[in-house]
Amino acid sequence: MVLYKYVGFEAGLKILKTNTLGFSHLEDFNDPFEATALALVEDNIPISVQTGAIRNRLSRKYAVLSLTRAPLNPLMWSHYADSYKGIVIGIDTKLAGLDDSKNFVIPSSRGEVIYLNTPPRQSHSIDAETLMSIGDYSIFNWNNFEEFLKHAFLYKSLCWSYEEEVRIVKNISVAPFGYHFSRITDAVIDNQSWKRVQLPTRPIYTLELPKESFVEVYVGKNAYIDQKRKQELNGIVVNHQVDNFEKLKEICSGRNIPLNVVSVDLESWSLKSKQIDLSGN
Repeated sequence: MVLYKYVGFEAGLKILKTNTLGFSHLEDFNDPFEATALALVEDNIPISVQTGAIRNRLSRKYAVLSLTRAPLNPLMWSHYADSYKGIVIGIDTKLAGLDDSKNFVIPSSRGEVIYLNTPPRQSHSIDAETLMSIGDYSIFNWNNFEEFLKHAFLYKSLCWSYEEEVRIVKNISVAPFGYHFSRITDAVIDNQSWKRVQLPTRPIYTLELPKESFVEVYVGKNAYIDQKRKQELNGIVVNHQVDNFEKLKEICSGRNIPLNVVSVDLESWSLKSKQIDLSGN
């Protein structure tokens, strides 16, 4: 299965150079209703307190990678690929090992997000003991807690359905990482090497994938002119060459990754793509 990651241009270059993808905490996602499809058994506790306790524990014990089935979604290009100035990277989840249920509490094969008009909170409740056990390797696995994990990570409001999201969820509770600050930046979890990277506003956790996992790249219709303008601020563009664009083409050419440029179809109000010839002919 090939799934796609929307990113800014520079972030996409870094992903391809390092063969890494970043997992995030739920609390850093842009949906304020993340992990609120669960409730506690105790009805006398306000729902805001219930969902807050569950959400906080889930967020700090797990890291989530969000991918999509749709590489040519106009809203996704606007929201997650820097208004068509970024790129979309196709990842073969089998080659990447993202469908391995031994390494991920929710692998890509089970991570299809379920979109609903109303929250299913009353259909699944947990008690305080279960709440405190969240993150326990011996308890929280798909076989024992399938419904819990779906409610925790895979239920979202119908308004987000355009994303066609698929999630991969990793239990990071055994790693000695801190959220706000961490002297420790490297850890081995389930025989995988993970690195904590501090972004300006949040941490992410990166995992290096086999380079053959990256199988497609789409570049936004505004990417070339944006990179050209940025380069002109620091120097002169020689022979119309834009350094970052050339770096992207070099990476794709060297690894036989199809590189496609995205454009708009004004007749249908849809996006289309055309593969760039990297052979130099």
